[in-house]
Amino acid sequence: MHECRVRMRDGARLFLRCIEPQTARASVLLVHGMGEHSSRYLHVAERLAQNGFRVCLFDLRGHGRSDGRRGHVENYAQLLDDIAAVENEIARDGSPIFLYGHSLGGQLVINFVIDRKSAAHGVIAASPWFALAFMPRAWKLWLAQLAVRIWPQFTQQTDVRPERLSRDQAFLQSMPDLELVHHTMSAHMYFELVRGAARARECAEKFNLPLLLIQGGDDPITSAAATRAFFEKAKCPDKTLRIYPGGLHETHNDLDREIVLRDVLYWLDARAPQLTTRDASASDTTSTSAG
Repeated sequence: MHECRVRMRDGARLFLRCIEPQTARASVLLVHGMGEHSSRYLHVAERLAQNGFRVCLFDLRGHGRSDGRRGHVENYAQLLDDIAAVENEIARDGSPIFLYGHSLGGQLVINFVIDRKSAAHGVIAASPWFALAFMPRAWKLWLAQLAVRIWPQFTQQTDVRPERLSRDQAFLQSMPDLELVHHTMSAHMYFELVRGAARARECAEKFNLPLLLIQGGDDPITSAAATRAFFEKAKCPDKTLRIYPGGLHETHNDLDREIVLRDVLYWLDARAPQLTTRDASASDTTSTSAG
């Protein structure tokens, strides 16, 4: 595993790590959700790497080991700039790139493809934040609407509890770096993300890359109906929607995670270039000499 920091123009440093197979068919850039961090996806990354995919994970600014005030961002474009910088960093080896985002990360990778010139060959968006499946408490919204005008950095606790993420609580508790998870969001960031969700919904027809959408059927955080609507509206000819009955928000951490990861690998396998005989032989030779 390779770890480094990507320095942004404003001086912020983003924590990036890459898990490398012996021979990579393609790279997957994984973007996590609100309040979490890349360590929660190491099991996903390792599974993909075992099947020939180089996986690069970074912590969004204000999250995990990256710089920035927890749960706050100056503007939405900053988040897209961060993805662009990391994509440029991992594109240096010339391998095809796939974007894989969960929740907020799903919203971000969709808007990144719509608004920027991405090098990606396809996108996986899991439980994407196109719309929330619940209405935030009225008093919290009132406070946020007041604060955004006079104190944009004002933060409140989010209403995301572990039992809303997965039916396998033991698995959630077994994850590394639990102390890096936070549950705060500033008033300014909330409204930036709400506008980002609206932008994704309104511009779905502009999305033109191969797309895999994943959603838990009983997701209480992001709206399955909004994901279905985006799927129907997207004009890309290569699009797939997978709804997992009974699944909650983090399908990759839920009871059906093996099925979910199998479906992700099947989708990637069909769209990533196959290893040539020479590549496969080199990989076998490396494996033999290492053993």
